[in-house]
Parts: sequence; C-alpha cells; structure tokens
Amino acid sequence: MTKERIYNIGDLADLAQLSGQFLNQLSAGDVVFLSGDLGAGKTTFCQLLLQAAGVTEPVKSPTYALYNHYQVDKKSFIHMDLYRLSDPEELYFLDIEWILNGQHIVLVEWPSKGEGILPKPNWRLDFDWKNSQRTLTIT
Repeated sequence: MTKERIYNIGDLADLAQLSGQFLNQLSAGDVVFLSGDLGAGKTTFCQLLLQAAGVTEPVKSPTYALYNHYQVDKKSFIHMDLYRLSDPEELYFLDIEWILNGQHIVLVEWPSKGEGILPKPNWRLDFDWKNSQRTLTIT
C-alpha cells in the first residue's frame, strides 16, 4: 500500500521546513522524482533541502548542466534536471551508472524525460499550483 501525504505550502518558510523534514527520510541510494509545472517549486525545494543538508556553496539549477553533485560530510547528493533531454538514452552520456550506483541521494526534476532508463523512485514529490495555492504531495 502506498502512503500519500499532501502539504499546503503557504510561503517559502513552509517549504524550507518541509524540505528539512524530508531530508531526514533520505539515505544513500534513494532516488526522488520531483514533478510539476514550471515554477511550481521543484528547484527551490531541492535548493532548500541541500542547504538544510549543509551545502554552503550556491545551489544552482542544473537545467543547463543537467546535474550537479554536492558532497556534505559523508553524504553525496546528485541534483538532476532533465527538462532539456530530448531522448532518455542521453542519460548514458551523463554517466548514469555512476549517478545511480547507490552511493548518492538522487533528486530528479522532470523524471518523465528519463523514462525507461531511470529506476523506480523511492519517493515521488508532486508540486501543484492552483488558484494561488501551492501543494506538495509526497508518495
């Protein structure tokens, strides 16, 4: 049975608190899919989560780099944004085997672009923004 929790996000402080709490659920090897429209909060959530993990360098969107790697103490994070992928096979050029080697916590924005190559996620985060209300569904 799949558990699903829905959170209302009132402001950036709510998102920061939620990302910090979610961080405590993650361990090496976890793959997290983040879905939602442009501007729904996926990248901001990842930035806040990585800052909560202790990343002190600027956390930039990986839209053009496709992924960024962050190391904090003994935790390794990969933040991916697959929006620009035109074919899932392009993931092999990114050394996807290394990314998915079980050593990293992998955050994947636009996971549908990697369908057929990416494994089943441990977590799904669905961001929605309707009628000026943001919600986050975690499955």
